[in-house]
Amino acid sequence: MAARHFLGVSCAALLAATALSARAADMTWERALNVSKEPQNWLLHHKNYEGHRYSELATINTGNVANLRPAFSVGLGGIQGGGIHKTGNLEATPIVEDGMIYVPDGWGSVYAIDATTGKKGPIKWKMDPGTDKGWAGEVACCGVNNRGVALWKDKIISVTLDARVVATSKATGEVVWEHKAGDPALGETITLAPLVVKDLAIVGSAGGEYGIRGWIEAVDLNTGKRAWRTHTIPAPGEPGGETWKDGQERWKHGGGSVWETGTYDTTTDTLYQGIGNPGPDYDPEYRPGDNKWASSVLALGAADGKIKWGFQYTPNDPYDYDEISEHPLIDVRIDGQDRKLVAHAARNGFFYALDRINGSFVGGRQYVDRLTWSKGLDPKTGKPLEYDPSKTLQEYQPNSHGSRASKAGGTTCPSVQGGKNWEPTAYSPKLELLYIPSIEACGVFETVQQKDFADQGGTVKPRDRFTGGAPKNTDAMYGAIKAVDPRSGELKVSLKLDYPNYSGLLATAGDLVFAGHYDGSFTAYDAKTLKELWRFNIGSPVNAPPVTYSVNGKQYIAVLAGSRMSAAVIGRSPELKDMSTASMLFVFSL
Repeated sequence: MAARHFLGVSCAALLAATALSARAADMTWERALNVSKEPQNWLLHHKNYEGHRYSELATINTGNVANLRPAFSVGLGGIQGGGIHKTGNLEATPIVEDGMIYVPDGWGSVYAIDATTGKKGPIKWKMDPGTDKGWAGEVACCGVNNRGVALWKDKIISVTLDARVVATSKATGEVVWEHKAGDPALGETITLAPLVVKDLAIVGSAGGEYGIRGWIEAVDLNTGKRAWRTHTIPAPGEPGGETWKDGQERWKHGGGSVWETGTYDTTTDTLYQGIGNPGPDYDPEYRPGDNKWASSVLALGAADGKIKWGFQYTPNDPYDYDEISEHPLIDVRIDGQDRKLVAHAARNGFFYALDRINGSFVGGRQYVDRLTWSKGLDPKTGKPLEYDPSKTLQEYQPNSHGSRASKAGGTTCPSVQGGKNWEPTAYSPKLELLYIPSIEACGVFETVQQKDFADQGGTVKPRDRFTGGAPKNTDAMYGAIKAVDPRSGELKVSLKLDYPNYSGLLATAGDLVFAGHYDGSFTAYDAKTLKELWRFNIGSPVNAPPVTYSVNGKQYIAVLAGSRMSAAVIGRSPELKDMSTASMLFVFSL
């Protein structure tokens, strides 16, 4: 493991950072429960525990957003490649507190940036955790990623790709402690932003393509030690263990990875965490049964990690329809009754509304333009209409995925990119609309037995890729923003985008929706009509969600730019072939 490094700052800069932090209040549980009272800050990953990504700020609005201009930009590190990846990647949501921005790069270095002016020396400190780039990058299936940091008291809580949780002094950038949560030797990495609940930081393991058994873990921030761990793939005798029917202990490398921050109900102390695909991804014959809790959402007690309920979107999933993305909590009235919902725009192309107390299905419908793998959802259970609980192998629409006999299936929609991947939605309580950044594409799912596994059985080889096949997009990919009514999933407004949306969305009280794009554009839309009102070309793909904050009454919009170049997009969009990645923070204001 590479040594940890602290990149010092000049005495003057250090004094300035210390002075800034001295004026800032510690991040307390009381503040976390009342983030709406501090609209000038962006204190939690999803803005609030409910996962709305909505800001009450409205100085920038539909009437003046056309005048938005760059305020400043800051060059960051983390562009270096490692393992199987040529470059780093920026996917983080900036955290903003009292005039300071805290943000990581893909390798887990954390930056403290002056959010007020961007003038001389905007970076107050940088903490480099010394991530072993070659070792961790070799098993980071989908990029060198880190989706953000969290605040706790006077510290920044962050993660590294080589699966550590790090506590850093907010004032000086010095590492206070670190905890080894996962093990890259087994294919485990961590990419999600920690969710801090009281004195616990909740994280989880990525690595579903490398034969891991997924887990969610809480770290006690007072001690830096593990408080609890819950596996997402149950063992025999645990609830759901009976859904792994192979009889060969294949649950031990059954996938179920976690790589986006969950949501949290403060009234019931319940965490809602999306869970990734089963392992291997594309060979359900290897793992007969429903394969809980892969491709699901789990409701867990935040204090102890005990599972309260689970809902599986695609049992025996043969499509790699990870459902790791956020599950916003929305209170609405349906048929004259108050309902507490957990909503989800699923990778499988359906929108779901579940009762967040017991997990029962409330409603759902297709939100992507094209969906062919299933005819629809059972109105009582929410399961695909083709689902048969008596079968150990689920047969959805004929020829919608490959098999060991046929190898490749026919063209299926949505593709492996999913209706929506990890990129977060935004919910406007003012307009009661959920904005979904969708990826529209179709593809072929192929089953291929893995090298050195006669039947893909036997002992999994740690750090060997473990997918049981491969996907291939078959047509042009494009994106969309879909505004839906969370009560019913009814589509209210839709906007087609030229490219898949990999950045996620921000909604504001100024009736605006902001989004980044793969061609380097950063745009603002009217939240009621989705008409484009403003556009700026950053010049490098935007793969990170925007945020907004204010300092001294002046509102700003901030976003990270710098994404790995996707062959799936570039191959179908030759006009983008000469674009290159960057590592930049851009901030805009009027």
